[in-house]
This record gives sequence, structure tokens and C-alpha cells, in this order.
Amino acid sequence: MNHPELFIIPLLILSDYLLTVWGAVLSEKNYRQHFKIENYELNPIWQKSIAQKRWFNPKFMGIVVLVIGFCFVWSNGWTEKDVFSEGLFGFFVILSTSLIAVHLSNILTFVYMARHPQSISGEVEMSHLLILKMAQFRSMGLVFVFIVIAIFSPTPFVIGGLVSQVFLSILKLRWLAKARAVEKKKNIPPKLYEQNTVI
Repeated sequence: MNHPELFIIPLLILSDYLLTVWGAVLSEKNYRQHFKIENYELNPIWQKSIAQKRWFNPKFMGIVVLVIGFCFVWSNGWTEKDVFSEGLFGFFVILSTSLIAVHLSNILTFVYMARHPQSISGEVEMSHLLILKMAQFRSMGLVFVFIVIAIFSPTPFVIGGLVSQVFLSILKLRWLAKARAVEKKKNIPPKLYEQNTVI
């Protein structure tokens, strides 16, 4: 095995999921009494399992097992001066750690709010579209950070990290488009919607 550090990737992926569930649980204690949101999880694939606070998800664990297998094959095939592998490693590590950083920030916020309920009052209803937009803007902010880092330290790992944030921004655009389509469908009366969808 040439690069055992690759196995941090499935560990980060698993941590991302578990921290998402933990954040969803903690958000119910105080945060969501003041901030009314439709979904805690942004990725449509995992929204149902996160809403159900499922700590163990067979489908997700299957993905983790596949990633472990991929990392094993990748580790044996990574040669000493493989720029692509170094960049891909940066992509996955920065992608996962940027998501984990958001979860940790959320968790710390939820814990603080639960311990200091007097620090906030009132109620705000936030649409899922707004939450997605805020998440997209956060990714765009990290794109800027990594552009600056890449200018001064243009290593394959850093460039891979930059690409991961561009990828996240594009992915969130897709989620946003899907959410808009769902909202549009909700706002059109059923009969009118059926008429509009007939080709």
C-alpha cells in the first residue's frame, strides 16, 4: 500500500454524514423554534434519512464501503510523481473538510443557542431556496479563498481543493434549479399544471 493517507477520505465522508445527523438533532432544541426551515439537509438524496435522524443508513454505508475499495485500488496505483492523484486527493479532502467545517459551525451555534435561549427571540421563516442560495454563496466565498491560496501556492493538492469548491457551487446550482422546479409545481393548480406539461 503506497498511500495509506487516502483512507482518510472514507473517514471524512462518514464523519460528514454523522455530523449532519447530529446537527439535525441539535437544531430541534432551540434553533428551529426561531428559524423555520423546510429541510435541514440540502442534498435531495439524503433529505429523507436526515429528516428521520437515521444514524445508520445502509445505502450510505454501501457508498462508504465502495470508497474504501476505491481507495485501496488507488493507493496501489499511485506512483511517486502522480500530479493527477495528488490533485484528486486534494479535491476529496477539501470537499469533505469544507462540508465538515459547516457542520461544526452549525453544531457550535446550536449548542450555544440551547445554552443561551435568552440570546434570541422571534421567529423567521426561511424558504429552502434561500437556504440553498446562502449555501451556494458560502461555497463561492471558499472559491475566492482557494483562488488566492492557489496563486501563492499552486500545488496540485490546492488546485484540487479549488476545483472541489467550484464543483460544490455548481452542484448547489443544480439543487437550486430542482428546488425551483418543485416550488413552481406547487404554485400551479393541478389541472393547469397537467395542461402545461402536455406536449
